[in-house]
Amino acid sequence: MTELRMTYRRYKQSYSDCQTVPYSYDSATKTITVILPEGRMKKSGTRGQRYHYFWFNGIRKDTGKPVRVCIKAISISNAAKRLTDDCIWDK
Repeated sequence: MTELRMTYRRYKQSYSDCQTVPYSYDSATKTITVILPEGRMKKSGTRGQRYHYFWFNGIRKDTGKPVRVCIKAISISNAAKRLTDDCIWDK
């Protein structure tokens, strides 16, 4: 988790589902410290890009059972990087 200081307005508009640090509101600057869970903000270099859901079909190497996985990523190449090695994936 990450703590981020932001304006109270930004917190209410975009991060109201996140927790705040108790007594962190500063009335002089109208800012508050928000606790952001992992994956809540986009990683560096993805600004202005949209996430998409990509589905992958595969077969487990150890059991031979079919597997279907959904990965949220910016591009199909970024999603493919997150696939595990314990399966044989369709291309």
